Amino acid sequence: MLTVPQTQKHGRRRAPRYYLGGVVELTDFDSGRMKVALVRAVSLYGCFVKTEMPVKKAARVGLKIAHSGTHFSATGRVVNCVGDQSSRGLGIEFTEIDANDKKRLEACLTELAAAQRLPPVPSP
Repeated sequence: MLTVPQTQKHGRRRAPRYYLGGVVELTDFDSGRMKVALVRAVSLYGCFVKTEMPVKKAARVGLKIAHSGTHFSATGRVVNCVGDQSSRGLGIEFTEIDANDKKRLEACLTELAAAQRLPPVPSP
């Protein structure tokens, strides 16, 4: 299992985000609650999940993400809770991702980059 380093605050993102119309099974490890929701954006280091499920900032969560036949799992922590009408949801940073799941994530990001006409995703 690979561990993703903690976010460093530099005022900019570590990797580009791509629009994703995928589905996620989101599990809050503290409460045990599970919800199926939509993933609106994804990057090599995290994602934005559109949900009204109440989860505390810094909570540990499990993610099982599926999009266009691709699926991957990760563990993450909630770094942002957005509560406005247009984009209610959670910003989640990946903290652990299995090597095979990371390869699937990288392949998905490469496809999204090509579809959205953006540069390919480099491997770190």
